[in-house]
Amino acid sequence: MSNEQVASGYLDEQGLGEDPLTYFTRVFLLFLQGLFNDLPEGSYRWSDDERLAEIAITDQVPIPRERTDQKPHIVSMLGPAQFSNLSLDQMRKLDWKTGEKERTDLIACTMTLNCLFKNGVEARKMGFFVASHIRTFKTLLQRTGMHKVGDDLVVGPESPPGTLVSGEPDPELVLVVVQVPFFFQWTARDRPINAALLRSIELRLQSALLPAAATTTAGSVEARTALRSPTIRGRAINQPSVSRERVGEITQKVKT
Repeated sequence: MSNEQVASGYLDEQGLGEDPLTYFTRVFLLFLQGLFNDLPEGSYRWSDDERLAEIAITDQVPIPRERTDQKPHIVSMLGPAQFSNLSLDQMRKLDWKTGEKERTDLIACTMTLNCLFKNGVEARKMGFFVASHIRTFKTLLQRTGMHKVGDDLVVGPESPPGTLVSGEPDPELVLVVVQVPFFFQWTARDRPINAALLRSIELRLQSALLPAAATTTAGSVEARTALRSPTIRGRAINQPSVSRERVGEITQKVKT
C-alpha cells in the first residue's frame, strides 16, 4: 500500500500538507510578530532586529535567564494533537476503479502562549491583549486552515514561570498563560499498488410478472390493478405476452 497525504493549503517542506503541527506553530508566531510589530516604540514593539526589539516572540524553550533579564518574552508551546474520529473508518470517498480510499478527520489542538513579564499587571495586560486580538482577527487565522480558532480562549492567572526559564528562576518574573484551542482537517489517501481494476459489472435481474390486469374481489367490490412493465433507467424491459391465466418469469441481463 502506498500512502499519499494531502490537505487544503500549500504544500512544501514546512507546509500544512507535510507537517501541520510545525505549520500552525509558524502561523501563530508570524501572527504575533506582525501584531506587535505594528505597536509604537515604547509599547513592547517587536522587530526582526534583536537590537531594536522590545519583546521576544519565540518557540524556544527553555529560555536562558540572561535573555529574560533583557526583555519580556512570549513563548508558544503547541499541545497534543488528538484525532476526533468523527465517522466510521473516517471514510470520505472510495474510487471503485482504482481502489483508492480517501479518509478525513478533524484534529484538535491547543496552542499555549506564555507571556513572561517582570510585572504582573503588564503580564495580564499583554495576555488579554494577545487573546482579544486573536479573537478579533480569527477570520484571518481561519484562512490558514484552522477551525473554531478564537472561540474558546482562556487567559490564565499569574503563576511562577516553572521550567520555562533555565537555571535559577527569577523571583520577579511573572507568567500568564493564554490557551488557544483550534481544529484542523487532515485528509489522507491510500491507493493499492498493482490492484485489479474494476472494468465491468454483470447483473442479473429476475422477477415474476402478474397478468396484465389483476382483479381482486372484496365483498361485492371488484378492483382492477394495472401493472406497468419493469424499467431500467426509464426504459421498459422487453417482456413476453402474458394472459390473465398465466404468470410469466423474466430474466434480464445487464452489463456495464
